[in-house]
Amino acid sequence: MESTKTSKLIVFLFCIFIYPVNLPMPSVIRYMLIYGLPFFYLLFNINLLKKVTKKQIIIMMLVGILIVFSIIYPFLHSTGDYTYVGISTYVFRKLLIYLALICILVRRYKENVCMEHFLYYYVLTHAIYVLGTICLVGIPGFKNLWFSFFGEVIESGELLKSYGYAFRIGWQGFAGYRMTLHCTFSCLFILYLFYSEKSKLKITNTKFIILYGLCLLGNMFYGRSGLAVTVITNIIAIGIWNRKKWKQILLFFIVILFLFIFLFLLKNNSVISDWIEWIVRPFINLVTTGSFNNYSVNILLDSMFVPEWKTLLLGDGFFTYKGNYYMNVDSGIVRNFLFWGILGAGVSYFTTIYSILEIKKNDKLLCLLMICVFCIFELKGDVYYEFITLFLAISFVETISEQYFMIQTTEKVGENNG
Repeated sequence: MESTKTSKLIVFLFCIFIYPVNLPMPSVIRYMLIYGLPFFYLLFNINLLKKVTKKQIIIMMLVGILIVFSIIYPFLHSTGDYTYVGISTYVFRKLLIYLALICILVRRYKENVCMEHFLYYYVLTHAIYVLGTICLVGIPGFKNLWFSFFGEVIESGELLKSYGYAFRIGWQGFAGYRMTLHCTFSCLFILYLFYSEKSKLKITNTKFIILYGLCLLGNMFYGRSGLAVTVITNIIAIGIWNRKKWKQILLFFIVILFLFIFLFLLKNNSVISDWIEWIVRPFINLVTTGSFNNYSVNILLDSMFVPEWKTLLLGDGFFTYKGNYYMNVDSGIVRNFLFWGILGAGVSYFTTIYSILEIKKNDKLLCLLMICVFCIFELKGDVYYEFITLFLAISFVETISEQYFMIQTTEKVGENNG
């Protein structure tokens, strides 16, 4: 296995393009920079994108169908609610950024590049994001100073004052459900890089301790649901990947132990004390009463109704209503059926699973765990498009690297013949 050599420039590019700061400029110009720069970079490296697999074409065609559906359904139902267009186009917009970053990775690591390089920098990005959260919350006045330059108004600023929400902030602004999902991804990815014998990169003990500790801390910051999913899937992962490696299994639990000791030492701080109480309260309730007795969980269970047959088949063409979730339901699977019924939901979920299966050839357990993560997260909130984007991008690491190798080989043959 190859040892990772971290490029500070690539880390910086991953951070600023995956989670760009809100620059003090008109939003149109900001979006042009966020997506325009990766677009033009890909344009200059178009020769690396000539190889596209049949599976990638199918996934992109299915996403294209979803975009068309997001326009047609509100029109047919005469709802005028086209807010879902922003969700359906997310895959292609974010894919631009991921593809540009993958091309940079290929240019940097050449023929040695592999999927694991992308996973490694992805994990680093989220570990650094968590460090950013610690700085924004832990250094007095820094949050106000930061957002005075990068966005005067923090989105959902009042929500940050709510019980347990003090750490739900990053350099972009409010950070919540989707950020805890990405921290869950990162925890599984770093476990794969460190524990799995199939990983093509070697992660040192020090890197593992720091990166895993920060990403797990991110789960605690941004959402308890992510923390619960991470704990369950991670125990399964290390149990299977390390059936005979007791020292490495012990290291995993040492990281967890030191993290909790660190938090315990800081518990006298009122903000941290409230936050810790917020984290553990549902789990204490589960042990003492047999129920989470948690507001968000109760809302989830209450919202899990079965729509009428007409809605199940054809949808209602509403994604939002008067600025709120349609029917006040935030469950991803329910919202999916409410918007476009069984056809749109079927296409979106087939595309998601089909995308995740891309990593089956790398590691079957990682693939299975990601499908489990998807099922649990989608039950609470709509996140399927995050999975499609990420795993479609991962599939391009191999095709772009193969195209780069082919170009380099052709050029060398040409030089030798010349």
